Amino acid sequence: MSSPKSSPSAPRPGSWQASRILHEDEWLVVVDKPAGLPTQPTIDASRPSVFSELKAFLEARPGGCPYLGLQHRLDRDTSGVLLFTKDPKINAAAGALFSEKTAQKTYQALCVANAAPPDSWEVRNYLGIIGKQGKANQFGAVRSGGDPAQTGFRVLGRFAGAVLVEATPRTGRTHQIRVHLAGSGLPLLGDTLYGGPVSLRLPSGARFNVPHFFLHASSLAFRHPQTQEELKICAPLPADFEYCLRRLSPPR
Repeated sequence: MSSPKSSPSAPRPGSWQASRILHEDEWLVVVDKPAGLPTQPTIDASRPSVFSELKAFLEARPGGCPYLGLQHRLDRDTSGVLLFTKDPKINAAAGALFSEKTAQKTYQALCVANAAPPDSWEVRNYLGIIGKQGKANQFGAVRSGGDPAQTGFRVLGRFAGAVLVEATPRTGRTHQIRVHLAGSGLPLLGDTLYGGPVSLRLPSGARFNVPHFFLHASSLAFRHPQTQEELKICAPLPADFEYCLRRLSPPR
């Protein structure tokens, strides 16, 4: 059995690193969210979140941080670019980046190749809750009562038994990319909620285990809500994602 040399885990309270701040000015702070850490506080007050850890880190610096506002969310096991506001006066303008779909979000996803996808394709449908797995809601395509969802996809690399995909969501429904990939015959490796296996057989015959699904918010492009500057903030692939790609055969 094969697995990453160091599986990621949610950071311990008080362990937020300055290197995870990708962009900061007097109005905004954009960070690289680690996988395994919830975006916002949960019912368990002792459990760290990106919001609580970042706020504590900023407050400990000279001058502190009187305000921190969350403007969008990523699933617990999704890593990558996450935007916060530092001034409540721009909350409405920052929120409009997402509600009006002017912010351009790009993700990278490592999927199991149950089907051979075209080089690019798009999924448009309506998503709604179709069941539960434990405490987690499971979403899927519905004929009525759902919310419109649209995602563009492009293949970045083809491997033995897997495919690396770039996803560009046009809407922001819960689990949208995961559901659209699973519906395309390409569930995320490790995403058991949507049919993804937790391991993958390598060309050598060994089985490679994954610690969580690999979905990474690689970039966020938007017009700064205060300065009107065009920004594109990028986050590198996490070490365990990179490690997994290296274990796969070279792209064919």
